[in-house]
Amino acid sequence: MRKYVVLIISLFVLGGCSTKEEDSKYAYLEYKNNLEKQTEFSNDEVLEFNTFFNIERKGEEEVRYSLVIDNPKTNMHHVKALLVHDYSSDTAFPSVGIFDEERELTKESKDKIELSGVINSIEDINQTNFKLYLEYTNDMGIANKIYYEVKRG
Repeated sequence: MRKYVVLIISLFVLGGCSTKEEDSKYAYLEYKNNLEKQTEFSNDEVLEFNTFFNIERKGEEEVRYSLVIDNPKTNMHHVKALLVHDYSSDTAFPSVGIFDEERELTKESKDKIELSGVINSIEDINQTNFKLYLEYTNDMGIANKIYYEVKRG
């Protein structure tokens, strides 16, 4: 009898993991598709945080990029973020809070969120556009969704 109980519990645990993974993949694809279709974006003045974007070529075939989110003006709870670009690529886009744990950014902390990725290309990618989706809840429990087109230079 004990063997059956252990077996049943193991099946529930394994089943729960695959469901969470499937849910994460679905959420990722939904965020990605919505962000790629987005035509209206928040401007810098309404953002409740600072952003810093960096892009640099590392060797002939690799370009590294990153977006740092820090200095929130409000406490940000349950943060989920996704950074996409329009360069043709088969790699996954950097994300936070979708496949891994959601993050927190508070006004008092020096914490930051960094989304970084790599584009493998020998081509010039200066015309590549980057977009950010950020979702969080404030102290009053109000959900905020932000679509932001990354500014360079």
